Formats: sequence, structure tokens, C-alpha cells
Amino acid sequence: MLKFSNLTEASLTFAEITRDDRAFRADLFLKKYQTFEPFETTDGKQVVLKYNKEIEKAIFSKDSKLARSVGLETMDGEKISFGKLKKTEEFGGGRGSGGGSDNTRATESAQCVYLQAIWDNPNTKFTPDDIRNAFSRTHTDAKVDEVLLGDEVWISSSIDTAKSLHKVLKKKTYSFHRGSAWVNALEKKFKELNREEKAFQNVNKWTPADIWMVAKGAETKYDIQGAKSLQYLNNELLKAFAERDILGVSLKKVSGRLRLTQVNYKAPFKSPKFTKVSYGKRDFFKSKDGYIMYGGGEIQFRTFPTFQCEIIGKAAKHGKVSQGGIDAALYATTTSRLENRKQLEASIKKDREGFLDKFYNFYTGTTNKPVSREDFGKELSSKNIEWLVSKYYVTTLFTMVKGREQEFMTYLYRVAKSQSKLSAVHLKVQ
Repeated sequence: MLKFSNLTEASLTFAEITRDDRAFRADLFLKKYQTFEPFETTDGKQVVLKYNKEIEKAIFSKDSKLARSVGLETMDGEKISFGKLKKTEEFGGGRGSGGGSDNTRATESAQCVYLQAIWDNPNTKFTPDDIRNAFSRTHTDAKVDEVLLGDEVWISSSIDTAKSLHKVLKKKTYSFHRGSAWVNALEKKFKELNREEKAFQNVNKWTPADIWMVAKGAETKYDIQGAKSLQYLNNELLKAFAERDILGVSLKKVSGRLRLTQVNYKAPFKSPKFTKVSYGKRDFFKSKDGYIMYGGGEIQFRTFPTFQCEIIGKAAKHGKVSQGGIDAALYATTTSRLENRKQLEASIKKDREGFLDKFYNFYTGTTNKPVSREDFGKELSSKNIEWLVSKYYVTTLFTMVKGREQEFMTYLYRVAKSQSKLSAVHLKVQ
């Protein structure tokens, strides 16, 4: 009998990405690759890959020789193979054929089908036959057996969501999209514009819409493909949303009474109010993290193992922002950037005392208790490189945004909540 201890982490090889029966993997890989989202490696670390158009070309053409000759490169300049990437749950690993993106594709596509069913017949009972009949008229990337959900909770959620959306939008006839050619064209336009403006780390930060409702005749009514900027694209989607012609819908598993919320539509974004920073809740030297506090919550900064931050409210967590997003917020606020991590680690290894001298200079500008350079070195003598990098980033970051914490925090909060100034309007089911 095979024991769990004998199992090894599956790799996200080039062949796995380009398999014909798992086309979603290529789409997901390219989405993460083009928008600089971190990938998990088989040794438990995270890496952000530099974009290379030749890699995209190799995946589209399934040219493994081209992929090998070009190779993957991290933002730190390290060359790695595709096999170094872990096949996580989102790529269909870990939980087998019902987990990860397979499950996401099924539930989101199913919602499109349930919506089609009620638009076809407001009195539908959502029987398996009703679902099969509606499936052929939807525009999704799932198969019919996938949308015949076996989870009663998801079935109930899909029915409740379909009924609620039909109640408020039944006056128009819609087509329902998930992973369709129309959605791919929209996301391609976003990526094209975002590559120039570098406003978002990924498409989900621009819009968390899981499915799209497109009114009959609205497919080409708005100048989406002619957009020359993200603001222009957003304005076109806002006009379409106002007319109830095109609606991106962010889904959630719901039970009982649900609520529909219009996000980034009319009502201005209200940022929480900054209160203070903390370089460690217990003591500067006893934790590698730091916090920006605001009314109702806090933003924690530390390595996870990549440096990132997480917004934590009183009742729930509101999302994470990667180092790239933090850097973008820092640059937008101060025109400064964090130091390159690879170079920072190299300087610690090569000249630890020189690094500590620099670190100490930043420390003396904080509100932490004064200590001598000698005592500062003693406190950090047992800390490893990862700890030092995390705390150094926290200290330098908070120093650079001093006096502009509100502006910096607002930028991060908007990005994490998909409500930045350039985030798209969408309808949220909750």
C-alpha cells in the first residue's frame, strides 16, 4: 500500500501545461505569467517569472524545443526549468480531477448554465434535463458532465444566484460567458494595456468577475477592443454596466438570503483611515513582520516566503498584495522602490556587518526604542537571511512612506479589494 510519505510533489512541466485535455492549464499559466503572479516551486518556495514573449509563443505552438532553449527566468535573474514549478491545486494538482481549476471551471460554468436555464424558462426546476438543454446555449470552457454538479450546496447556491439575478435583470436577453472567446478577447485587451501601464499584478485585481452576462446585440456595441488605456476600457465597461448590457459577476458560494452589490459603480471608494505603524506587536527584534494600522483592521507586511502584505479586518481577511504590488504602491506614493531581493541577500552573505550598518541607520529613524549599534548587532546575530530581509523591507518601507502612510495604504487597500482607481465595475454576489 502506498503511503502518503512516499508521494512527491508533482511538477508543472511544459507537457502538463500544453496537454490537449487540460487546455485550462495553458490559459492559467499565461494569465499568471503575463501579470507577474508568483508560482510555487516543488521545494516550497515562490518565484515571480520575467515575461518573455518567446515563452508565450512556445506554449501557443506547443514547441517544447523553443521553451527549453529560451527557459524560464525569475525576477531575480535565476534560470529555472518548467519542472521546477509545482502543479498546485489551481493547476489541477493535489486534489485530483475534481480539485483546483477543474472545480472552479465547473462551478463557474455551471452558474452560466443555471442562468441560461432560468432565462429560458422562469419556472424551471433546474432538473438535470433542464441543465443539459441549457448547456448548449452557454459560452463556457467546461463539459456538460462537469456542470451537472454533485455538490448539493453548490447546486443550491447556483439556483439562488440564478433566481436573484433573473429577478433584477430579466427584462433583457443575455448570453452567459466563462472562458469564452469573448472573455478571452477582453482579457487579452486588458493584458495588452496593463503591460504598458503596469497598474495591476493580475487580471483578478482589475476585475474579480468570474462570469460575464452580455446582452443581445451588446457584443460589439462598445469600443472595448479600440481602448487605448485602462481608463478608456473601464469607461466603456461602465457605460455598458449602466445600460445593463455587459455585467461582470463575481460569484460566491451562498446559502439562504444573498445580496447583490455594485462595486466601483457610482458610489466613491471610501478608504479606511490610517492610525499608526507598528514594527512588531511584541518587540522590533522578536518578529519579522510590521503593520500599518487603520480604523477597523491592519495590514501585515512580511515574507511568506516572498515579501507581501495581507489586509486583515476585525472579522475577516481582505486579500494579499505581492511585492510587485507593494512596489507599485510605493513608487506611486514616493517614486522610490524596494531594493532587489537577490542583491540584498547577496550583500548580507558577503558583508553582514556592512548590511547591519545600513540597517541600523534606518532603524535610528524609526520610533523604536534607541539602542546602540553594538546592541543592535547582538539582537540580530542569530537571525537568518530570510528574517533579516523581511524586517529590513518593513523598516525601509515604513521609513520611505513616513508622512504619506494614508496615500500608500489607500493604494494597497484598493488593489487588494479590487477597487483601485483603475479597477473595473462589477456585480458582486454575496
